[in-house]
Amino acid sequence: MKNIREWFPHAEVTDQANPPAGYVAIPLQAHQWLLLKEEELTEREKQLISWLGGEEEVAPNPWYQYLIDGKGEAPQVIKKMQLVYCHISHSTAEGTASWLEMMQTLLPNFRATLQLSGQDYVLILDQDQSLPVADILKDTVSAMEYDFNIRLSILVGQVWTESKDGKVSPVIRAEQAVFRAWIREGHQGVYRFSQLYLWGIEQADLDLTPIKTSLHQLIESQDQLQDIIVALWDNGAVVTKAAQQLYLHRNSLQYKIDKWEELTGLQLKNLTDLALCYHLVLQDVI
Repeated sequence: MKNIREWFPHAEVTDQANPPAGYVAIPLQAHQWLLLKEEELTEREKQLISWLGGEEEVAPNPWYQYLIDGKGEAPQVIKKMQLVYCHISHSTAEGTASWLEMMQTLLPNFRATLQLSGQDYVLILDQDQSLPVADILKDTVSAMEYDFNIRLSILVGQVWTESKDGKVSPVIRAEQAVFRAWIREGHQGVYRFSQLYLWGIEQADLDLTPIKTSLHQLIESQDQLQDIIVALWDNGAVVTKAAQQLYLHRNSLQYKIDKWEELTGLQLKNLTDLALCYHLVLQDVI
C-alpha cells in the first residue's frame, strides 16, 4: 500500500468500491480502494489497473464482516463491546500512525482497529471493566491533535452485548450512519453516544430503529428501570429526591443506576444520557 500511495500521492482512499464518473479504483486491502483520475493516467497505467481489477479479491476483514456485514463470528469474544468512531480531517501518514499507537496505549481495553477509509477508523474496545472512555478522550484530544498535527471527530459509541435473537451489526450500522451524518456537518471534538442519538432522531434521513429497539428491550429487562428513569427525569437527576419518589433507599437506587451504567455505559445522573433513556420510555408512560 505504501508504494502505491507514493506513485499516486494525490489520490484519495475510499471505502466505496464503485468509483464516480471519471475515476478508477485500485483495491488496497479489505474494504479500501485508491481513487485515481482517469485523465491523469497513461494508457500503460490504465492497462495495469485493469489487470489489477481482474485479480482475486482481497481477503475480507473478519471484523468488518461481523460488525458491518453481519456475517460470520467475531474474531475475538468480547462480551461487552464498545466502538469508538474516529474521523481524521487533517493528518499525515506519520501523524495518523503515531496517533493510532497512542490510542492503543491510552485505552488498555483496546482490542482491534478497523480502518474504513483513509480518514475513518473504528477502535474496538472490551468494556468488561467499564473504562470511562469518553472522559479519557475529552481530556486528551487537544493534546493529541497538537502533538500529531491532526484534526479529530470522535464518537464514543454505546456499549453493546450480543443479543439472543441476532447480531450487533444492525445497531453498529446505525451508529456508523449517525456519525457519518454528524461529521458531514463539520463537527469536531469528542462526543458521547447520547449526544448524537438525540441529534439523530431529528434527522429525517437517519433510521435509528435498531438502536431504539435494542435499548428499549434492555430497559424492559431491568427491574424497575423504567420507573427509575422517569423519577430521575422528574427530579432533575437528583438521586435522593428520586429515591423518595420511588420509596427506595438511596443506596438501592444508586446500585440500580450503577448496574445500568455497567451494562450500557449510560449514566443516568448525566442529563444527556438520561434524556436519551427518557425518550425511549416516553411512549410507555404517557
